[in-house]
Amino acid sequence: MVLNINRDSGASAIQIAKGCDGIRKPIWITAVSLALLAAGCHVSPGRGEPEDVLDEPIAVEFNQLSFNEDYQEAKPKVIDRFPTEGKKIALTFDDWASDQTVNEVLSILREYGIHSTFFLIGEGVERNPQLALAILEDGHEIANHTYSHPELPGLPLLEMQEQIIKSDGVITDAIGQAPANYVRPPRGRLDHETAQKITAAGVDYIIQVGVSSDDWNPALTDQEVYRRVMDGVQPGSIITMHILDNAHTIRVLPGILDWLIAEGYEFGTVGELISETGL
Repeated sequence: MVLNINRDSGASAIQIAKGCDGIRKPIWITAVSLALLAAGCHVSPGRGEPEDVLDEPIAVEFNQLSFNEDYQEAKPKVIDRFPTEGKKIALTFDDWASDQTVNEVLSILREYGIHSTFFLIGEGVERNPQLALAILEDGHEIANHTYSHPELPGLPLLEMQEQIIKSDGVITDAIGQAPANYVRPPRGRLDHETAQKITAAGVDYIIQVGVSSDDWNPALTDQEVYRRVMDGVQPGSIITMHILDNAHTIRVLPGILDWLIAEGYEFGTVGELISETGL
C-alpha cells in the first residue's frame, strides 16, 4: 500500500494506490479508518506492493474559521425557528455520549427514516472519532457545539473563538469533511456581542435551541419531557434533544416521533430548512 499525504492552505489530501480489492481508489484516512483498512486488506502471496499512485489527490474542504478580533461590524444570522407555514420541523441533538447511547438514538431515527442535525462537542469527538463518523454515515448532518461546552457569554474573545475553531477542526478530522458551518451555543446562552464574535470567526449561522425538550433534566418525568415538545412545537420549529447517557432521550424519543408524525409534521435537517426557507 502506498500513501501520499499532503497538507496545504487549509486542505488535506490523501492518495492511495489500491484498495483491498486491487482497484485504484482515493480514500480519506483517519487513525480509525487506517486501522480498519489495515485489518481488512489481504495481499496475495507473490502479489507484492502496488506501484501506481493516483495523480490527483482529493482535498477535504475546511470551513476556514480563524481568529478575528474585529467583530464589531459582524452581522450574525441567528435562527431559533424557520419562517414557514408548512408543517416542516428540524429535530436536533446536542452534546456527546457513549457508543451505546448514540447507537440507540441512531437506531430509532433509522427506524423512522428521519435525518437530524447533531451538534457535537469537540472533545467528545476527539476521544471517539469513529462515533462521529457513524452519525454522518447514517445520513445525519453534523455541526459545532463548541470544544468543551462552556457558556460563551463572558469568555474572552479569543478563548471563545478557540472553542469554535478547535471543535470545527476536530470534527473535520474525524469525519473527513467540514461539518455544517453553524454553531449552537451551549445551553442556548447568547447575547448580541457573543453572536458577533462567533460570526467574526467565519461561522455562517448560529442555531438556537428553539423548542427545548429538557430531556437531559433528571428532575423531570418522561411525561413532562413529552409535554414540553408537544406544547412548544409549531411549523418551522427547531426541536432540541440530547445524546447524553442517563437522559430521558431514548425512552421518550419514539413516543415524541409517533405524536409528531400523527400530527402531520415532516422532518428536515437544519441545512435543508435553511435552503428551503431561503435564509
